[in-house]
Amino acid sequence: MTSSNSDPLEQIRAQAVAWLARLRGPTSAADHAAFEDWYCADPRHADIYDALLDNWDATGRIPPASDRDNGGSRGSATRSALVGLLAASLIAVIGAGFWMETADSQKKAGSQTAALLHPEQRRETVPGQIETIRLPDGSHVTLDTASRIDLAYSGTERRIRLISGRARFAVAHGDPRPFIVTAGAQDVVAHGTLFDIFLQDEKAAIALIEGRIEVRRTDHGGTSRFLAPGEVMKVDRSGRLPRPEPDRSAIQDWPSGMQRFTDAPLETVAAACNRYAAVGPIIVTGALASKRFSGTLDVRNTRAAAQLLASAMGAKIEVAADGAMHLTER
Repeated sequence: MTSSNSDPLEQIRAQAVAWLARLRGPTSAADHAAFEDWYCADPRHADIYDALLDNWDATGRIPPASDRDNGGSRGSATRSALVGLLAASLIAVIGAGFWMETADSQKKAGSQTAALLHPEQRRETVPGQIETIRLPDGSHVTLDTASRIDLAYSGTERRIRLISGRARFAVAHGDPRPFIVTAGAQDVVAHGTLFDIFLQDEKAAIALIEGRIEVRRTDHGGTSRFLAPGEVMKVDRSGRLPRPEPDRSAIQDWPSGMQRFTDAPLETVAAACNRYAAVGPIIVTGALASKRFSGTLDVRNTRAAAQLLASAMGAKIEVAADGAMHLTER
């Protein structure tokens, strides 16, 4: 009889459960780097770990061996014993790590809050402004219009909090300190990479352009997922982390001020332009709002964008006393 230990999928499952347990205790940058190497080494590692994470998030327990294991023997006593033992180990790790993480977070809270609120550590842009800032480690962050970040660099980590808006992060190589961006209820841990985060209405859209990033929840037991280049993750304020989805169209050259729209409702296009409008927003109502637009606009120039939209849609512009530009059908 073939033992469960000789089944490669069972071995991967055991490794995935062990990693899930390990990452819920106190961890170091080296731990996360080792996990990332394991996760990316084999597509089966990612598939089984993600399936395990989905089940854990949904039920709060380690799942039994499932039919997804490609036809191996199922339901054996050996397999049940293995999964049960790993589940018990996971509970032990969570219990042992919980009070340590809680005490450590309480100890750090005061100093981190003071650093985040220090006036010299805050960076922000006004409506219509896009600005690239060089950070102390040589990394760069490009702030989109009406965006704000707080910097909290220390001897042990490079931490940034995105408070509102959108930012592109180009992370410098060679610094051993982890580069962490907090956006809403998640931390994004970067490894010499280029990525965007757009935080709006308590929701975060995270897009990886190149390199690798790990997205960790700051609640829900600290679950995490990795993104590959070209993938996007859209995260709500609460709930579990969704799987990232390939979406190259979501990665734009927005730092140039030019934004591309493909079959987008006109009201969506107007809303994107209005983020850059200091005065005189574009107002679209009625049937015109649902008409579709495809093209590229310089969203920093709201008046020129309104004129191009009116021309493309066969509409006219009526300027109100407050400067608002109403697009109406001819």
